[in-house]
Amino acid sequence: MNIVLIGFKNAGKSSVAKKLSKILQKKLIDTDELIKRKIFEKFKKRLNIFEIFTFLKEEKFRKLESIVVLSIKDVEDSVIALGGGAILNQENILAFKDKKILYLKASKKILKNRIAKEKKSIFTDDKLFEEKFERRKSIYERFADVTIQTDNKDIETIAYEIREKVYV
Repeated sequence: MNIVLIGFKNAGKSSVAKKLSKILQKKLIDTDELIKRKIFEKFKKRLNIFEIFTFLKEEKFRKLESIVVLSIKDVEDSVIALGGGAILNQENILAFKDKKILYLKASKKILKNRIAKEKKSIFTDDKLFEEKFERRKSIYERFADVTIQTDNKDIETIAYEIREKVYV
């Protein structure tokens, strides 16, 4: 069985996926890492997701993201961390309809605090953050099989909570 983690930027998807894959002894797939690898292969530059997003602009970034997401839809026995905006393309999320989709839900306040600590993020603009958060929240909730509230929990606690909810 595959477990697919969705949620807003800085909700902990990558960190939880890493820990959960170790606990469950499953392969780890992080779509942001795959995107970075593709950019490196093409341009021979190591860029972070913000830099890639800025370089490609949103439309081209989302196309690349969809290529990456759809390329892994048939993998088995994995923990998959999707980028926060991957759910904006319904085809991406529907590719995992037969998988267990978990929404890592963090409060606005927690997310804003985490984003504020970053040097660069499109979400440092409060108006943009609010708009994207509200739009995405309903999509995460609609497609999630399970919602995990992550506020004030460490990565290990979240990973074990997922294991309990998915495998019991």
